[in-house]
Amino acid sequence: MVQEITSLLNQIKSDKDIFQKSRLIEYVIKEKNLRIIDLANKIGFKSSYICHLLRLKKIPDVIIDGYYSKSISSSHIYVLSRLNDKKQMINLYEKILGENYTVKQTESAVRDYLYQVKSIGKYINKENTEKLTNKIKEKYPEINTQITQTRIRGKIILEVKGNLETSSKILKQVLEKLSS
Repeated sequence: MVQEITSLLNQIKSDKDIFQKSRLIEYVIKEKNLRIIDLANKIGFKSSYICHLLRLKKIPDVIIDGYYSKSISSSHIYVLSRLNDKKQMINLYEKILGENYTVKQTESAVRDYLYQVKSIGKYINKENTEKLTNKIKEKYPEINTQITQTRIRGKIILEVKGNLETSSKILKQVLEKLSS
C-alpha cells in the first residue's frame, strides 16, 4: 500500500502531461483518502497548484484535443478552467483560436464572464488617493482611511477606533456629510 502511494506520488511529480497529473491526483485523493494539503506536502507542490490541476477535470474534450494538438497552451487551459460553464469554455476557446488571444486577454475574458465587469478605464493614481486620504484625515483626524482598487471593484474603508459613543458620533457625522 505504502509502495503504491509512493509510486503514484513519484508519477505525479515527474509526469509532464497536466491532464494525466490531474487524473492521478484525483485518484490519490479519492481512492487513497489523502487530503489535498497532505498530498501537496508529500510531493512538494503548493495546495493551490493541486487545486488548479483538479479543476482541469471539467475541461471539455474539444479543448483537451486543442491542447494536445498544441493549438492552445497549458496557461490558457488553467485560465479556462476557472469557468464553470462548458459552453462558455468552448466559446472562449474558439475566440482564443480565432482571434489568437494571449493568456492575458483570456484572463480578461474569463473575468468578464465571471464578474460581468469589463476591465476598462484606468486606476486612480496614488497621488489622488493620497490627497483624498489626507483630506479625510484633516476633517476627521480620528479616522484611518484605506483606499483599494482592483480591476473589478473599488473600496474605501473608514476605520474609527474608540468606544461605541465615540465611534457612533464620528460615523454619524460622516454619514450626514455623505448624504447632504
